[in-house]
Amino acid sequence: MIRRRTWRSLHSVIERDRTSLRVLPGLRNGVGILVPLVWGLQSGHLLSGIGVAVGALVAGFAGNAGTARRRLRTMLFATAWMSVTTFVGALAGHRAWLIVAVAALGAWLAGMMLAISQPSGQVGLLATNALILISTSPEPLPGALYRACLVACGGLLQMALMLAVDLVRPQSAEAQSVSNVYRKLGAYAASPSRQTDLDLAASLVEASDFLRDSHMPKRHRLRLVRLLDGAEQVRMYVVALAEIARDRSYAQELGDAAFARDILRQCAPIFSALGEHVWLIAQGDKRAQPLMYILERASFELSAIAQSAQGVSRKEDTAAHIEAVARSLMALRDDLVQSDARTSLPEGLPSPASKIKQAWQALKSHLTWDSAIFRHAARVAVAVGVGEALAVASPWPHAYWVPLTANIILRPDFTSTFTRGIARVLGTMAGLVLATALLAAVPDRTGIFASACIVVFGSLMYMWVTYNYTLFSCALTALTVVLLSVFERQAAIPTMADRMLATLVGSALAIAIYLMWPTWQHQQVNRALAQAVERERDYFRGVLGVFAEGGKGSPRRLARERQAVRVSRTNAAAAVRQVLAEPVAPPMSAHTMVAILLGMHRFSDTLLSLEAYTWEGRAARPLTQGEQAIAAWIDRALSSLAEELRGGAGELAIDPSGKLWCERSVLVHVEAMEMNWRELDVIARAVVRLYHVIQTLARVTHEMAADAPQAASPE
Repeated sequence: MIRRRTWRSLHSVIERDRTSLRVLPGLRNGVGILVPLVWGLQSGHLLSGIGVAVGALVAGFAGNAGTARRRLRTMLFATAWMSVTTFVGALAGHRAWLIVAVAALGAWLAGMMLAISQPSGQVGLLATNALILISTSPEPLPGALYRACLVACGGLLQMALMLAVDLVRPQSAEAQSVSNVYRKLGAYAASPSRQTDLDLAASLVEASDFLRDSHMPKRHRLRLVRLLDGAEQVRMYVVALAEIARDRSYAQELGDAAFARDILRQCAPIFSALGEHVWLIAQGDKRAQPLMYILERASFELSAIAQSAQGVSRKEDTAAHIEAVARSLMALRDDLVQSDARTSLPEGLPSPASKIKQAWQALKSHLTWDSAIFRHAARVAVAVGVGEALAVASPWPHAYWVPLTANIILRPDFTSTFTRGIARVLGTMAGLVLATALLAAVPDRTGIFASACIVVFGSLMYMWVTYNYTLFSCALTALTVVLLSVFERQAAIPTMADRMLATLVGSALAIAIYLMWPTWQHQQVNRALAQAVERERDYFRGVLGVFAEGGKGSPRRLARERQAVRVSRTNAAAAVRQVLAEPVAPPMSAHTMVAILLGMHRFSDTLLSLEAYTWEGRAARPLTQGEQAIAAWIDRALSSLAEELRGGAGELAIDPSGKLWCERSVLVHVEAMEMNWRELDVIARAVVRLYHVIQTLARVTHEMAADAPQAASPE
């Protein structure tokens, strides 16, 4: 039975993400389509111009996001793969059995490309669709080579345009990603919440990834790396202030909540201002000098506030965090002003040979029925093969829309397949009606109007690709209708009903094949949650290692562990969202999954606060014997939780043996520390807090043994 959550997931059909509206890439790619069409009209070779435009269309789609280096690499791959599929499709179209087999193989390869990356999978999908379309007009060997060359020329043209636009665009993708980090940091400071923290974590992951995959000038990249490092450092202290501002029980006596909230509100516009001027700072532009003055003044003012709070009850501890933020802002300002600031670049990506080897290893690792990607590839191959067989065996003139639609709709998870199927049908219907009405209303003997429609719909398709899938499907369908009207030279209105019916058949085929052999996300969510718990445990060990080393831990190591926590927690949250939208109830209750996410979120916040104290020099002592015992208990509990999650059982039991819950010595240490709560320092309070996060998680999920010792929580 379809659950209400599943129907609510259809909200994504009309949901729009304004931040994903890619206007400039859409216009640039539209120009890449326009140039060959103008050449075709002027030279009298319109069909050849459209062939080049198709190559530009796919290459532009492949290079729609990311750094210039990443986009260029993806566009090269897309152009090469598209040329191969065009050549094969033009030759194989002569034999029905051969094109069915080739289309199914191409669909399987496209599905497997998701093991390498999402862009690779998208390139494979587009190339498979091109193969299906090209096969409807088969050519001999010279004609097939000619078509492949046209497609390659279009891809190279789009790459040249991309590089030319990048030379004159106001800022790079790397700078935009770092700018987004500071905007998210400002949003978190203004309104600390789980969602704003997740948004900030996701932006940090993206910016770090972009800066590792960059070929921008070293001096610009160095400043961006320093800005990102500064954001990472400030974030620790902001999280510590947010813990106090939210009046968390373990932190409420470590500072004044109202005081912390007021400071966060004052810091928010500073972070936002940094976000607005990232590119100027990266370039060393003199117009960024006022911002350097603002950073200096903000640092002085925050230091003054911290000094004025000295000796004031409860405010004094909060003032230490404020002073740490002030020092971080001043250090950031000094590093940006000084040209010889020592900032090391992040490790670059491996060599091309290493990347090819990694890609091959990734593909081999998924050649198993246990792999969700392999099952997805097999489903797509069956759907496209069946759809193509229907197309070649049927007298239906536009039956090739069946495999096209099935290939586009099928995704590795149910939620995307279901919502994309509905969005695809709605968008296709709208695109068919719109394009047909335009072609029927405007007589076009020269091809000028059709060329204009191709440019407009192509540009809109690029702009809407991540903005809204329904609108994207509408533009894509309208574009396809116009392209086919030029090739087929058929009346628009008579073919509209055929294409609509083929779209419905293709959608039904895709969803039916998925339901016959589904891959439910709830079968994978345990692994995602287990990885999140394991990364939290590694970070926990790293922070405790700082105390073991006398407060002289490795910032680089902790930064890597923090990044691993961010990635794993973001992946786990996405997996849980998908599970909650599936029609099949998961073995693990939604209550349990959300409880684990919230528990790990609070655990991470506490560790960030504790790490902030260590770098402030306020938590440099080694752990006491009691704290070490509690920390060892927490480590074993996290390891047990991760092991149980990886076991895939619906009912979790943190340490099924019950030994953890029978360790009276740990409980005695906790109770003794709680009796002297007001006298505890930040380290002791954080350790107790982490202990209670695990205890609370066990109680909320009803996994603690009935005879387990229950400690009184200060919460």
